[in-house]
Amino acid sequence: MKKSKIKILLITFLTVFAFTSCNNNDDDEGGSGGDEFLTAKIDGADFAASTSPATIIGATITNGLLVVQGGDNSGNTISFQIFGYTGIGTYATADALTSTNGIRYITISPVATWDSSGVTSITGIAPGTIEVTIDDGVTVEGTFSFEGYNASDMSTKNITQGEFKAMLQ
Repeated sequence: MKKSKIKILLITFLTVFAFTSCNNNDDDEGGSGGDEFLTAKIDGADFAASTSPATIIGATITNGLLVVQGGDNSGNTISFQIFGYTGIGTYATADALTSTNGIRYITISPVATWDSSGVTSITGIAPGTIEVTIDDGVTVEGTFSFEGYNASDMSTKNITQGEFKAMLQ
């Protein structure tokens, strides 16, 4: 019994330590560094990816694919991917039925997704835009906006004033 309590306390301590030791370093260590963020207005309401108790923002570039994602503490998420990523520039999502670039807003309650990929054939839905303004090999930063479409209930959401800065993994 005593050993299991010690194990539980140790596991709890290590879990808390792992979350609280995440480094949100403001020192420039070979790149832009600094605080990460992913923010936007969703139908006029503020959305911000969590930075407390842990940063829930990430980015990767692998084989010409840029993926950026940020979620809040409730599990709501904005994510996007750019295929054929070549660095700083402006990328369209859903600008053609064959477009592989995508951006989406996902909610947990209710479970729903508003997507910009492949929805330009729906009357009035415009392509989304992702503009990468900084890519220094350490961080990627820029802006985004899109009108997302939910095929389940045929609703739309306007995501505007999107901004992001994420450390590359």
